[in-house]
Amino acid sequence: MNSDKRFIEETFPVKEVSVESVKEKNIRHGHISTLHIWWARRPLASSRATNYAALIPAPKNVQEWDQKRQLISEFSKWENSLNQTMIDRAREDILKANGGRPPKVLDPFAGGGAIPLEALRLGCEVYSSDYNPVAVLIQKCTLEYPQKYGKPEKVKSEDWLRTETTVNPLLEDVKSGETGY
Repeated sequence: MNSDKRFIEETFPVKEVSVESVKEKNIRHGHISTLHIWWARRPLASSRATNYAALIPAPKNVQEWDQKRQLISEFSKWENSLNQTMIDRAREDILKANGGRPPKVLDPFAGGGAIPLEALRLGCEVYSSDYNPVAVLIQKCTLEYPQKYGKPEKVKSEDWLRTETTVNPLLEDVKSGETGY
C-alpha cells in the first residue's frame, strides 16, 4: 500500500457509512437539517467519514486497514457524532498525518455546509462559500455564528447596584448591523 495516498483512495466502508447516512434522514432533533430545509443536503455521517478518510494516510498493513475502517464505520453513526473520545482520536490522527498542523479544507460549493461543518469538528481550518446567497446565509448560521455567538455574555450593569445582566451578543450585533450580512 502506497504511503503517499490517503485512506479514502485505498479503501472506504461505503456500505456501512451509506446505511448510517440513510438513517440520519429521519433524525429531527439536534440535526443541522432542522435549521433550514436544503434541497441537496449532504448527510453529516458521510461528510464526517469522508473528511476523516481523506485526511489520514492509506493503511500500512491489514491490521491498520481493519482498525481504521471500523473507526470510520462507528464514527459515522449519529449516536457517536458527539462522542468526544472519537472526535479527539480523529483529530489526533489528522494532526499526526499533517505534521501537527490542522489541514486547510476548501469547499467552494458548500451548499448547506455539511462538509465544512464536519471538517471544523475534526479540527481543520475551513473555508467555504457558495454562489447562492441563501446557502451563504445557511453556512454563516451553521459555521460562523455558533463560534462567534455561542454563549450569552454576562456584563456589569451601569446602575448603582453593580449587578450583572446577560446579553445575547448575536442580538446586539444584529441591532447594530455588525453581523456582516
